[in-house]
Amino acid sequence: MVGGGPAGSVTAALLAERGRRVLLLDKARFPRHKACSDYVNPFGARILADLGLDAELAALGAHRMEAMLIHAPGGQRFLADFGAAAPGARVLGLTRYRLDVLLLDRARAAGVEVCEGAHVRDVIVETRGARGVVATIDGSRELLRAPLIIGADGRHGVVARALGIGCSPPWPRHTGLAAHYRGIGGLDRWGEMHVGRGGYAGLAPLEEGLTNVAFVSASQAVMARPGSLEAYFVAGLEGIPAVAEKLAGAERIGAIRGVGPMAHGTRRAAGDGFLLVGDSASFLDPFTGQGIAEALQGALLAAPIADAALRAGDLSARALAPYRAARRRAFRAKHQVAWLVQAFIATPPLMDYATARLDRRPESSQTLAGVLGGLYAAHRALTPAFLARLLRP
Repeated sequence: MVGGGPAGSVTAALLAERGRRVLLLDKARFPRHKACSDYVNPFGARILADLGLDAELAALGAHRMEAMLIHAPGGQRFLADFGAAAPGARVLGLTRYRLDVLLLDRARAAGVEVCEGAHVRDVIVETRGARGVVATIDGSRELLRAPLIIGADGRHGVVARALGIGCSPPWPRHTGLAAHYRGIGGLDRWGEMHVGRGGYAGLAPLEEGLTNVAFVSASQAVMARPGSLEAYFVAGLEGIPAVAEKLAGAERIGAIRGVGPMAHGTRRAAGDGFLLVGDSASFLDPFTGQGIAEALQGALLAAPIADAALRAGDLSARALAPYRAARRRAFRAKHQVAWLVQAFIATPPLMDYATARLDRRPESSQTLAGVLGGLYAAHRALTPAFLARLLRP
């Protein structure tokens, strides 16, 4: 297993619970902060509860929200009320500094051997496919062989790159910048998303009075900035008046973290001797807030298929093909919704128009909230009937 984030830790734990010997490698040493929205949508929160982690999440101070308030560029807004879409549904706000350690410790408790500070450099490929990795551990180069390599090392991970299967869509090409703030008021029952004309910002309340503040904009604009990354981040937030008002008097805690371009895909998420889970397999954009939930769901899909293949002694692409099929069934419609949302964000008049109608049409608003929260089947936001109700005057 390469990567100790949510996808890697949960996949590793599930395999270890099935009696598999699992070695998990990560170049980081935990705990560590991560460029992320620190946001787990209701479907992801439900998976964590099903894994028996509710008490631990509460002990870590995870902030529970029931909605996201979405602001369009022209000032229109609507409330994506997850609690109304499914009573009891909640969003979790928790730093990756705490969430990732919780999941990694769960993997250890299940019997996973965790090796931190292990920098995977390459994948060993033989005639039958992937058969191991080359890693630097404590300054020494080591060749580690395994019948199955699972890449969970993120959007720019070495596993997909070494296998030559990574690809990036031409659009959208966005970079996300995030930092934690203390002293932001007016956020409790919900977080907020603000779409501006030069990017969009997200605010998610976290543990101990912190708020994650993220700003997402075109990667080209970030690269062409005349000044520092900090100045660009601050100017981007100040360029959205409602966000600037929220941040007035707040204190930034720690560094600004960034990642981009964020959109990422692969030509296949499984093949001879390998599987990809989480962002390693695919990632579009954080606006819909499904990144961590998709990582957790991908782990649930991958573990039983990987276990069956290991049990049969057949790690061929054909034996692992059910994972690719399962991902298509689970994520294709969700990704189509995410593309649709990005099209609205990229067209401010359309975003204004749709937001105003969602605010006046509770049935449409509830449907979209349920889809964005992973509470309803994603295809419900893709039907001609839904789009007609949303867009009619």
